[in-house]
Amino acid sequence: MGYLDDYHLKKGYMLSFNFNKKKQVGVHEVILGEKTLIEAIV
Repeated sequence: MGYLDDYHLKKGYMLSFNFNKKKQVGVHEVILGEKTLIEAIV
């Protein structure tokens, strides 16, 4: 969220590479106040 603050953005995207065997792949939306983060886990 600090990145969004630095660039005065309200929406950001994050790609996470997870090598755990019990991972939950997919796209998740995290909303904190006025900020929205879209996270894709692969």
